[in-house]
Amino acid sequence: MTISCLTTITSKETLAEIPGTWQTADYRAILSAAGFADGDALSDPETQEMTLMALADLDPAEAASVLLNYRLSEELNEGQIDQISHDMQNDKIFEEYPEISLHRHLFDANQLLRRAYNGKFPNGEAVLVQATVSFPEASTAPAELTAGLVLRALAPALSDRSLVKRLYAADLAAATPFTAADNILWELTATPADAPATFAVRLVSSEYWLHDLADSGEFEGEITLPETEE
Repeated sequence: MTISCLTTITSKETLAEIPGTWQTADYRAILSAAGFADGDALSDPETQEMTLMALADLDPAEAASVLLNYRLSEELNEGQIDQISHDMQNDKIFEEYPEISLHRHLFDANQLLRRAYNGKFPNGEAVLVQATVSFPEASTAPAELTAGLVLRALAPALSDRSLVKRLYAADLAAATPFTAADNILWELTATPADAPATFAVRLVSSEYWLHDLADSGEFEGEITLPETEE
């Protein structure tokens, strides 16, 4: 079923890092993996600073390997981690890697390494978007917004040259779940707003996917609801 929707983008900003990505427990685990056993005795700010120093004391590929093993040891084998650890010093692996489900983890690792090495690693940016999505026909409105429905609602605000539109044109229009959207949108909250059939949306994605999304404005369009639940 295809229904009308109105998407209002209220703000869009770029982020060098995604807030809350690395917690003190993460820094302490990374310190330990880098060979520092006394991280528990440090304050939270000291732990973060020591982690950056510990990574910078390593060869860049070795530091990258430490982070990738910490974040992705269950998804990547030793050979893959070794290859990526070398490639990411020059290439935007967080955009280029074929498995988009790993892009968020690769972005987080890259940006932490970039901080540790004062810009040696390629720069990446995330995008934080605040928006509302409303449905004029409340009786046909979905009970919740999945990542797939949010991307369909955002489609009118994307350039026709958008990578999302070029790679996922069929998914945007199909009456089936848009499963890749869960990996394109790295963070998503969509909560019912005060107005009927309206959702307040906050999302984080990669600048790679949403750099050509409009910064603000109202966009009317139609979205196709999946025949099965997303």
